[in-house]
Amino acid sequence: MKVTALSENLKKTLEIVGRGVSSRPQLPILSGILMRATNEGVEMVSTDLEISLWAKMGAKVIDEGEVVVPARLFADLVASLNPGPVEIVVEKHKMTIVSGKTRAEIMVQSAEDYPVIPKMKSAQLKVKMGEFREKIDRVSVSAAKDDTRPILTGMLWEFGSDQILLAATDGYRLSVDKMKIVKAEDKLTGSMVLPARSLVEVSRVAGEMGMETMEIEFNKENQQVIFAFGEVEISSRLIAGEFPPYQQIMPNTYKTRLVFEKDEFAEAVKRAKLFAKENANIVRLSVEENGLKVTAESTQIGTNESEIEAEIEGDKITVAFNAQYLLDYLNIFGEQSIVWETEGELKPSVFKSQDENWIQVVMPVRIQS
Repeated sequence: MKVTALSENLKKTLEIVGRGVSSRPQLPILSGILMRATNEGVEMVSTDLEISLWAKMGAKVIDEGEVVVPARLFADLVASLNPGPVEIVVEKHKMTIVSGKTRAEIMVQSAEDYPVIPKMKSAQLKVKMGEFREKIDRVSVSAAKDDTRPILTGMLWEFGSDQILLAATDGYRLSVDKMKIVKAEDKLTGSMVLPARSLVEVSRVAGEMGMETMEIEFNKENQQVIFAFGEVEISSRLIAGEFPPYQQIMPNTYKTRLVFEKDEFAEAVKRAKLFAKENANIVRLSVEENGLKVTAESTQIGTNESEIEAEIEGDKITVAFNAQYLLDYLNIFGEQSIVWETEGELKPSVFKSQDENWIQVVMPVRIQS
């Protein structure tokens, strides 16, 4: 293999595919990036067997070929090079890299044992990138981070005629939102569960590239989903299993409803969390005649109390929450006013904005009175 490419293009492509390289790969070869040179340019591929990234860049290809190069070493080396052309030559198991007065040699592996990565054949859906990123950020916050119950690390996609309902839950909170379909080539019905981690990665890469739309292809037979934008494709496995019946825990009524200013509430919760660290991050929200009181206490540290103005409808009540769950939601809440609805101190609470599609449900914490 013999290739000449600009260091700027190499760096950008390696930054993209480097996201698919695991720090603890299941197979030694997965610590590398597959580099393939064809008459159409240079492709780079990475995978951790859950998520795979493919990116193509322009280059002058003199001799075609493919090898697996150590990801971290190659990326760090390219990042240190000055702007300009880089010549890459592979002979047997050695890659020679020449840039200006810099010359390096890296030992590489054969590409024969590298997993085959699925490529998009026919897009089924097209969505707006900005909306996709917004919805994924909103919903992924409630997905489980550990694999104790793999289905809870996923995000449910329920397909409608012109929109997709998204839902995620870790058992303690639930996020639900809807995303519009710009174009649909095939009639998709039913539902699928996609890894939330993969969706977040797609959102990050897409955001960096500044694309307006994205195409999506689902392959139920191979349990794969592929996202394509520009010269980049990201594929991920689907998660098998039944997603929890989230509709059953979504309250339809309330006994108490408040509307208050988001920033003031967020600051109150942050202060309370400082005093709640030794008490499992528990903070109390108390609805009183004149507004909402946010409190936390610790026998060793002390107590904190903040009062904020609120429009109140219904009964007085005190509900305890994990402060971090509230902050995770507030950190992505972009509007000025927030709505809180509750049926009781131990019933699921609903937080939402004026956008009725986006609903955040948080389970209260049982406390001793």
